[in-house]
This record gives sequence, structure tokens and C-alpha cells, in this order.
Amino acid sequence: MERRTKLNELDLVRAIAIIGVLMVHSTSAATVTMLDSSSYGLYNFLNNFFRIGTTTFIFLSSFVLFYNYYPQPLTAQRFKKFYRNRLSYIIIPYILFSGLYFIIKWYMNHKAWELSAMLPKFWDQLLVGKAHEHLYFVFINIQLYVLFPIILLLFKRYRWMAAWAIVIGLALQWGFFVFNREYWQVTNRGSWSPAYFGQYFLGAWFGIYFDRIKTWLIIAKEHVTRSRMVVWIVLWAAWLGFGAAHVTFYYQMKLLKVYHEQRTYDIVWDAYTMLTPLVLLQIAFLIGSRINRSWLVDGLRHLGVVSFGVYLVHPLVLMVYRKYPLGGGGTMLYHLWYAGGFACALGISWIVVTILSRLTGWSWLVFGSVPGQLKATYGEKPTEKRPVAPSA
Repeated sequence: MERRTKLNELDLVRAIAIIGVLMVHSTSAATVTMLDSSSYGLYNFLNNFFRIGTTTFIFLSSFVLFYNYYPQPLTAQRFKKFYRNRLSYIIIPYILFSGLYFIIKWYMNHKAWELSAMLPKFWDQLLVGKAHEHLYFVFINIQLYVLFPIILLLFKRYRWMAAWAIVIGLALQWGFFVFNREYWQVTNRGSWSPAYFGQYFLGAWFGIYFDRIKTWLIIAKEHVTRSRMVVWIVLWAAWLGFGAAHVTFYYQMKLLKVYHEQRTYDIVWDAYTMLTPLVLLQIAFLIGSRINRSWLVDGLRHLGVVSFGVYLVHPLVLMVYRKYPLGGGGTMLYHLWYAGGFACALGISWIVVTILSRLTGWSWLVFGSVPGQLKATYGEKPTEKRPVAPSA
């Protein structure tokens, strides 16, 4: 069966998502240190409104998998290739970066270099994605890749399940939330894939039916009808509304000590993060078609291609940057210092991943398919076909 059309706009969505990740991580300290400042509202907004990176990447991973695999015949050889190309080459970067961050933090905490103490601790953190705060995302992706062939088989055999994928995903996700609250009480709930089944099954549904529903999603002159305009307006209004509520809740909780029930936070968060990738897809198709081949679009596409590597590397940049805090100064200097953290996390990580991917033959071990994607996207001849890694 013929492969479906490659959607280059997805790289733009990845770029926006990784910018969101970097914004959250570079402003996290400011939400504590600037709590008594008149600028706290700004940092609260930046830290919470842009907290859409992980869930968007989960949506994209699912979207790409089902978009590419659902129309294809299922064979043992295809599943074998899937696990080799998708799973094995996520685990290698995950283990390598887990080890790197574990050693750095062990050194920073001035602990004794004793393997008998280090190895059990590292193993415990590796098994739950806790060697560093951001690695839980890769741990979640590993879980979802293990589940993908099973879900794909079910969706292909029972077409009604594919049609009701969003409802099924939300039911499973909220079943996990309820059972965890009442019985399991897992403390690191966000490190387990069922907490993201809503976003994952949403991506699956859009991947399967994208060709049928894209005229309802993509904003273009030839797609305009009264009913579609109503859908677009409602989508953006709901997205902005839930985003504002999410930001407000955290402002109330941290500054005013006003708390809501956990399910209220979950409902708003779930709605916001499920609407976000749809809005970002609309933005990506708009800018990709309107200002194609501009330096901005090319730059964003490049960032989207290297986003997985940037995701893995940027905490190391922030670690070094925060070793040199401001000793004093006015509020404006603090703003510039926090802005500098974001700029360094983005710029240095981007440059390092790009250079290593272009100039070395081993960078696929740590950045997955980035080398091959760079060569395919920017016209270089690949030296060797590399397996595909997750989209950050």
C-alpha cells in the first residue's frame, strides 16, 4: 500500500512544543524567587501557559505512528522492524543520558564514589525515569511504544474502537486517575503512560482519520464554510479559556494559597493539553503555507527536527548557567538573567545537537534519528540509514 503524504508541518509543531518545554524549565526558578515580586504574574503565566510540551509530543508521537502504520498491512516483519527502529533506539539515548545526569548530580551532591551505593540508586531511578526531572518523558514514550502494536491490532480488527478512540482514551485515563486516588495512590502519577491516554488516543484518532477531517482542522481559504468557522472559533475560545483557567489556578495556589480539588485541576489541564496540539497544528499549517521557505519557517523546521536532542541536552546547559546567578541588581537585571537562561538553553543545545549530528558518525546513539532527518530535510546525502527516534 502506498505511504501517506509526509506532513512537514509537524516539525513546526515540534518546534513550538520544544520552545514551550524550554520556557517552562527556564522560568521554574523564577516562580519561586520572584514570588514576592510584582512580576510574579508574568513568570507564572510563562511557566504554566507554556506547559504543553510533553503532552504535545505525546500527541505527535501517536499521530505519526497511526498516520503511517494504520493503513499498512500488519506483518511480523513490520512489527520486528518497528521495535528495532522505534524502541531500541529510544532506550539507548535514555540509558546514556540517565547515566550522564545521574553522575553529574551525584558529583554535585558530594557523594562518595562507591559502586555498591551508586548502581542500586541508578537502577531505581532508571526504572521510573527519575535520573533527571525531564527524562520521565522518554520513560513514558518507551511505555507507549510497547503498547502501540497491541492498540494498533485492536483498532484494525475492531474499527469501532478506532472511531471511538478519543472516548476510550479519556475513559482509561480517568479510570487511572480515579483508581489511583482511591486505591493505588502512586505518588509519581505523571511518570506512567495511562496519565496521558487522553492525549495519546487523541493523536491516534487524528492520525487514522486525518485525511478525512483535515478540511475541518486546517484553516485555509478553500476550506472556509460557516460551520467550519464556528468550529475554529469554538476551538480557539475553549483553548484560551482553559489555558487562562490553568494559569489562574496556579497563581491562586502559589500566591494566594487558594486550592481546588484535584479533579478540578485535572479537568482543566486535560482539556487545555488536548486542545493545544489542535491549535498548534492550525498554526503550523498557517505559517507553513503562508510564509513558506522564509528564514523563520526554515529555522523552526530545523528546530523541530533536532527537538529530541535539544530536549535531552538543555537541562545540562541550565545546570551550568544557574551556577552563575546574579548577586544583586534591579528587577530588570533579573528579567535579563532569566531571559538569558532561556536563550542559552535554546541556542547552545540547538548548536551542540546540530554540530554533533552533522559531523560525527555516532550521534544517532544519543540523538536517535536526528542525523538522518537533518540530511533528508536539508538535502545532504545520508551516509547510513538510521532508526527513527521519538519526536522529543
